[in-house]
Amino acid sequence: MLVQLPYGKKTLPLDVPDKNFIELLLPQEIIPPEHPGSMIKDALYNPLGTDRLSEMANRGDRVAIVVDDHTRPCPTQQLLPPILDELKEANVYDSDVVIIIANGTHKPPSFDIIKKIVGDKITRNYRVISNDVDHGEYINVGKTRSGNNVEILRDYVEADIKIVLGDIEYHYFAGYGGTRKSILPGIASRTCIQRNHQLLFEKHAQTGVLKENPVHQDMNEAMHLVGCDFALNVVLNSNHRIVGAWAGKPESVLDAGIKMVDSMYKRMVSEKPDIVVAAANGHPHDIDMYQVVKALHNATSVLKENGVLILVAECPEGHGSQLYIDWLKKHKTSEEVEKSLRKNFLIGAHKAYYHLKAVENHTVILVSSMSKSEVENIFRFKHASTPDEALQKAFSLAGKNARILVVPQGTTTLLVEKQEN
Repeated sequence: MLVQLPYGKKTLPLDVPDKNFIELLLPQEIIPPEHPGSMIKDALYNPLGTDRLSEMANRGDRVAIVVDDHTRPCPTQQLLPPILDELKEANVYDSDVVIIIANGTHKPPSFDIIKKIVGDKITRNYRVISNDVDHGEYINVGKTRSGNNVEILRDYVEADIKIVLGDIEYHYFAGYGGTRKSILPGIASRTCIQRNHQLLFEKHAQTGVLKENPVHQDMNEAMHLVGCDFALNVVLNSNHRIVGAWAGKPESVLDAGIKMVDSMYKRMVSEKPDIVVAAANGHPHDIDMYQVVKALHNATSVLKENGVLILVAECPEGHGSQLYIDWLKKHKTSEEVEKSLRKNFLIGAHKAYYHLKAVENHTVILVSSMSKSEVENIFRFKHASTPDEALQKAFSLAGKNARILVVPQGTTTLLVEKQEN
């Protein structure tokens, strides 16, 4: 079976012997509309649970629009113009609109990257800022039931109309991305984000779990404390094309998006594999190892104990977080990391926890652009130059009769084990 695996902005081939092959788990693709702009406009003209944005806003209103950063595949350049058109229809001044890049604790993007996110014309006509946890000005808007002091960027808090844009997909401890996640962690203070992410150790902080998920609950409470008047979110297929769009009340938007995400990306594993071959979706999901940990975590969840994971991810920007690397060097086990983080949670270090949990129980063979020394000495993976080379190494570990599952969209596919009757 010859398969093509996403790798950055291209693909790499892998030839899996038919006798070893279990299945190729791909999303249940939805064909995108020829004109996605019509789908977006339809969502804006028929919002869920609230008035149209053009009816909600008025001349003189200060408007804050939160958008995803460059590590997310959200097609912001397609979403922003129709939102701005709605505001123009309401006679809102361009000078009263601020667009906020929701980069959480990520390094604020450069001006060139901001232009790629929102488009050159918008950067020239509107004020665009980024969340900066080291220098940003935050306002405390209240406390969640978990005890988290919700500190949100002043420019958003003081806006009369608050809007969030984004895409909905699985998240490995918040359950799903989208809506409330644009606010916390998107435009929250470092302390607030750390307190929220500390909840990842709780029982229901899992991929695809929402109702009982304490991380989601904390994010949702934060959104209600600071306010969110209008959301526009989309669901993308594996080619990052829009296949669903909803606007209006954030809770209704998230519920609608989740239904589509599950129908496309929740896949049953028919047989527990000895080897999983998982790509991290390609660009931008495999931009660095910090992002790729999501695919690492997802793929190892269905592997046999001591099974082998072949992880295919370009990582052109390397590790993505110095703190993540420092903690990998400092700690030997995930238990050590958890113990330290429960005392003093640090964003970035939590990736070391998921990373070590994976390599403690499985051998991971990485195909990437990073050096062999970095891959083996820092990440504790085995190195391979190509997927085929990685497969030969996996056979030497798991045996020539090893059963193989292939997951090209490893970051966004939720793998579910088949339950025995």
